[in-house]
Amino acid sequence: MRTGTINNYIKFSKNFGGVRKCYEGKPTIAVGGFSCDTTLMPAYPNVMAAGTLVYADEQARTIVPLYTFKVKSVDSTNSKITIEKYETGTIAKVGMKLIAVGDDLTQSATNVYTVSAIDSSADDVDVLTVDAVTGVTEGAVLAECVTTTTGEGNDAVTTNLVKVIPNGLTYCDNVLDPDAYAIDIDYIWNCMEKPVLERRMPPLTASLKKALRDNECYFRFSNRK
Repeated sequence: MRTGTINNYIKFSKNFGGVRKCYEGKPTIAVGGFSCDTTLMPAYPNVMAAGTLVYADEQARTIVPLYTFKVKSVDSTNSKITIEKYETGTIAKVGMKLIAVGDDLTQSATNVYTVSAIDSSADDVDVLTVDAVTGVTEGAVLAECVTTTTGEGNDAVTTNLVKVIPNGLTYCDNVLDPDAYAIDIDYIWNCMEKPVLERRMPPLTASLKKALRDNECYFRFSNRK
């Protein structure tokens, strides 16, 4: 019988900031009741880390994560991208479509990278096999995307944008129990009294931080480890 985890390292935590403690102070949590589609969760026993970008719909009471990934290296010969991985495990899934996050989230990305296989055997990285690696560079931040086509024939226009424009961060680590048929996620929109340690959370870009500010989120980010 498990009685506690004091002074032990664990894979996830329901305390604010998660197992990586990305919030120095207790943040302001939104009033609860946001349901997340179970298909959007990482495969068990992998974890949606605290500090994951999300879009919360206050009317529908639903929440959608925006997973981001830091590129460690690119193998153009074999169409493989190596991404950073933390204690919380593998987040990418086969079939996931990714784009490089640009300076303007409203601008369509030229290249989309579709994941066809994942080597998750290493503790600190995952290796993604994709259909092409054109335009991917070491240090880039990739994010899930949605592709939309409007118009028909010669008038058709296709855009590749980040899946959602975030308006919050997850409060704690979240893991989907294998027997679960639903899951609620808590998110935060304010943590100004103490820093948010961005090196302990999924990667951000200046454009993603701007999106949070534009959606009336108040975070004081710090690069301290």
